[in-house]
Amino acid sequence: MTTARAAPDPASPSLQRAILTASSLAVIVVMLNVSIVNPSLPTLGRVFGVGPHDVPWVANVYNIVFAAMLLAGGLLGDRFGFRRVLLAGLTLGVVGAIISALAPSFGVLLAGRALQGLSSAVIQPATLVLLTLAFTDGAARARAIGLWAGVSGLGIAVGPLLGGTIIDTLGSAAVFWTVAVAALGTLLFTALRTRELALPRPRPIDFPGLLLAVTALATLAYGLSQGNVLGWNSVPVLGCVGTALLASALFLAVEARSPHPLVDLTLFRNRAFTTANVGSLLASFGPFGLLVFITLFLQGTEHYSATRAGIITALFPIGIGVASPLGGRLISQIGVRGVGAGGLALIGVGLLLVLSLRLGASPLILAAEFLVMGVGTGFANSALTTATVGSAPAAQASQASSILSAMRQMGVALGIAAWGALIARSGDGSVGFLTGLHSATLVIGLVVLVGAAGVWAGLSSHAVPSAAQPVTEGT
Repeated sequence: MTTARAAPDPASPSLQRAILTASSLAVIVVMLNVSIVNPSLPTLGRVFGVGPHDVPWVANVYNIVFAAMLLAGGLLGDRFGFRRVLLAGLTLGVVGAIISALAPSFGVLLAGRALQGLSSAVIQPATLVLLTLAFTDGAARARAIGLWAGVSGLGIAVGPLLGGTIIDTLGSAAVFWTVAVAALGTLLFTALRTRELALPRPRPIDFPGLLLAVTALATLAYGLSQGNVLGWNSVPVLGCVGTALLASALFLAVEARSPHPLVDLTLFRNRAFTTANVGSLLASFGPFGLLVFITLFLQGTEHYSATRAGIITALFPIGIGVASPLGGRLISQIGVRGVGAGGLALIGVGLLLVLSLRLGASPLILAAEFLVMGVGTGFANSALTTATVGSAPAAQASQASSILSAMRQMGVALGIAAWGALIARSGDGSVGFLTGLHSATLVIGLVVLVGAAGVWAGLSSHAVPSAAQPVTEGT
């Protein structure tokens, strides 16, 4: 399948810089929607009078809508233009953040968070496609994507520290006002400094495929998020997982026969494309799930303050921020195979190092382990993103980026579910929690290391040309 689109005008160096800046600022807004809000969950629970089983929905509803609507976000860009869609997504983000800040009830807060999730689903694929259109040279594109991935780590790093400070001084509503201001500033910059690089030509929308994709992603994300709350054998969880599997099977059948499919399944015939997407899922599966539970361990078991725990976990996104641009430069020298597989291997090693964690252990040890995982994630994200967009035809860049974003988001959901399930098997109390943390670390760390070997094998004969040369129609 080929998306009908006029050939993009060449982007001048100044326009390239503007698009890189706008895309980077927009992805920071996406990351802040997660990282700055999570530290406020206990406070929000007290403000709205909800219990510990309900308040996580402030994060869950955002993640579920984000994951479910990612493919639709790419489709909108194809139809209306990615700059326009980015502007629309940022506008939704401002509105959603304001609704959350002014929410008079918990239900209204969840509605605002759902709107923020929709905003992120529209923003994230649009930023990556804009970079792909602006930077047509393969090496320059790899460097731009590396910088884009690096600043996303900045949003993750700043969020916990900034969120904790804001909550302590200004209250939980100010967290959402901060996101609103960041989204508004990015919206104004994008509107004033960028332009469309390709003119869209409307194509038929695959409504059956879109409905099935949203159903599959939403029910799977919901089922995984509720497994440890309702029980993995409960009717709602099993029903959601079963619905997700059925919707996925129907989706594949519909897409294989559709003249204008939402997802061109032939993309997955390319070994490099499939390998890079699975590798990206694993890169999110390991460390992002750990972040949730290590924060509970530090604050609940070790009795760290939110600020102190935030400083330790901030080493992870700092590692991402440092390694992502470096990974973009390394790709032109050793190819995405070495950088991608090496990054996943570092994530696996960093996870296994957590086996050394003990009650009362020095926080410096844990900080160093998070730094290793952050560096690995930065390398992996930079290389695997480049491999994904480099192995897809230019006309299908939006599909490739949407699929990649969906895989990463599902990796986060799967990771949180896997960590939670493995930790819960070891019982309650500090010792039980730590034992479960060690068990989960061992299993998930080994899975990621196996994934690193798979990336090395899967990208062996495809990766270097895709990363080093421009992506042209029909490649």
